[in-house]
Amino acid sequence: MKITHTSLIASLLFSSALFADENYKLKEISIVDKTNKTMQDIAYEQMNEPTVPTASSTLSTETFTQKDIEEIKPKNVYEILNNAQSVNISQMGRKHPYTISFRGSSSGVGSSAFGIILDGALLSDNSAMRILEVLPPETIQSLQIVRDSTALSLAPIQSFANPNGSTLQGFIVIKTKQLTQNGGGVKLSYETFNTKKGNAYYGGKSGDLYYMAAVNGIDTEGKDGFNMANEGGSAFLKTGLAKDDFNIELNVFYSRYFQEIQTNNSPLSGAYDVYWKYEPFENRLVSLSMAKNWSQNQITNITLSHAKASWDHDQDTTGDTDSYFVGTQKNDSIDIKHTMKLSDTILKIGGQAIWYDAPNGELYYEGRERKEQIYGAFVQAEHFISDKLVIDEAIRIDKKHTDKLYEIYAPSMEVNKKIKMGLLQLTTIDDQWSKAAVNMALGALYKLDDNNSLSAKFAYSTYSPVDGSTNSEGGSLEDEEQFKYEIGFENVLGSLTSKMNIFYYDIRNLKFAEYGVSLDDPVTFYQEDQKRWGTEISFDGRIDNFSYLLNYAFVKTNYKDEEIPNHLVSAKLGYTYENITSNVLVKYVSNYESNFLVKDGSYHEVGDFTTLDASIDYHHKLYSHDATVSVYGKNITDQEYSTKVGWENVGSIFGVSYAINF
Repeated sequence: MKITHTSLIASLLFSSALFADENYKLKEISIVDKTNKTMQDIAYEQMNEPTVPTASSTLSTETFTQKDIEEIKPKNVYEILNNAQSVNISQMGRKHPYTISFRGSSSGVGSSAFGIILDGALLSDNSAMRILEVLPPETIQSLQIVRDSTALSLAPIQSFANPNGSTLQGFIVIKTKQLTQNGGGVKLSYETFNTKKGNAYYGGKSGDLYYMAAVNGIDTEGKDGFNMANEGGSAFLKTGLAKDDFNIELNVFYSRYFQEIQTNNSPLSGAYDVYWKYEPFENRLVSLSMAKNWSQNQITNITLSHAKASWDHDQDTTGDTDSYFVGTQKNDSIDIKHTMKLSDTILKIGGQAIWYDAPNGELYYEGRERKEQIYGAFVQAEHFISDKLVIDEAIRIDKKHTDKLYEIYAPSMEVNKKIKMGLLQLTTIDDQWSKAAVNMALGALYKLDDNNSLSAKFAYSTYSPVDGSTNSEGGSLEDEEQFKYEIGFENVLGSLTSKMNIFYYDIRNLKFAEYGVSLDDPVTFYQEDQKRWGTEISFDGRIDNFSYLLNYAFVKTNYKDEEIPNHLVSAKLGYTYENITSNVLVKYVSNYESNFLVKDGSYHEVGDFTTLDASIDYHHKLYSHDATVSVYGKNITDQEYSTKVGWENVGSIFGVSYAINF
């Protein structure tokens, strides 16, 4: 693969050099959630921002700015995502506490509806889930949710290193802070359960050089009886050089925590009364991004990344601590893109590769190595027909190689039952290439006038878990195909922005994972057809000193509909009076059912709750420095609920924080 990477880089650089213009200055780009973007705004982003989705995705993309994140008062990235439209965060104990479900996608352990991109680094599910749990929200500049499987230029669209290889529903793109002037800040907070937190950062610019360093710490006892004590911290470093025609940026993140894992309080669960903890658990991530402007119409972007996690997992169910699972996990990636403007068309070509290795196993396959690689390439074209219409199309091909994999496959639920009963034996995957996953997309964005926009998108994808899919004497799995249709509408009326997206997914031979109660059981797969459809509506605006945001999402499926909440509502109301700002956040999740790790195999009701969060911030000067004191509460009505059987919400949390910038 070294020769392949070198050849690709050389060919891109050579073709770009043909159009070189030394007088062009590379401009700094920053994503903002600007509504009612003009075609010029969209074209500028498409040309200069390597992680921006297609133009037709504009109406289905949601961005949380630094200000939005501060108003939510989140403890981690998952609490930010929980305020996003159509997103349901399921929480449990075990090793990956959170699962992201979107538009009816799977909520099984280790599965994800989104690909994760952090400062350009392409992360596998297992690596991303761990880092998102500990990445301090204070470090984030923007978090963008691309609700779109037509964004084929961002990363491999085939899910990777998890039990569900199906096409991703979109991407979560996170950018960390980049300071434009010298300065820093300190933030201290105290919360319920004797939780102490601290965060400090400093950075700035010196000529073409910019830099930032940040540290974060936490010490909490957790709720009595929930086994949720946590002590540790993290460090983040960013440094970069921004020249007229060349940018380079290095990001380094490290975390180390001694963390208890929430216990399950239901006798129905196979994880009941299990007390686990990490002593310790560590994350490392290094990414290096480079951008070269050959001319005003030719830009090359390259990002390299390396992530590693290591842990010592203790199990204490009898009063004696036993270190039973020590392991590591590595994730390496490379992303190469070249963007060129040819008349009224912006053309992007490139490729990505991700290497994943868990030599000691992970999640439910402890002690069994999992090693995979995925390689992909894409071509994307966007045609700016006029100042009202842009049409985009793309094609992407991903190819996955599996060295070691403990999951096994069954062609149907009936065969799967025979496997569980021991009537059939299946082999695991060893040194196999999957068939090429082919993805094609077509989209359009049309500006009816200055205040009204329409979008339409179609995406097709097909993939197979392994070549031939013949790991069963009871038959074989067939290739999965997905046909996705979506239309969107946006209206801007004064300060009010209204959006609506309607989607329909026709998925054939969708792969479903089934988990055994025992960790000795491999995950088995079967296939069924599934159709998903739904609507997303949002209203975002301001009236005098009041700001408001209302999101509603409805989703329905014809198979396993009981496993998803059909209705999701989130709302935020803000009010500003002189130096005081206040925010109230509401989240409603309708009822659904879960049978994850339950002993009787039956479904049990979860969800059906409404949470209420509130905060008040007082902004003032402390010795000429900007400072803010905040008082806040989460789930202040103390709602008791679960999103997976037996893992209960901790209830109300109240806190106070003080932050000063200098």
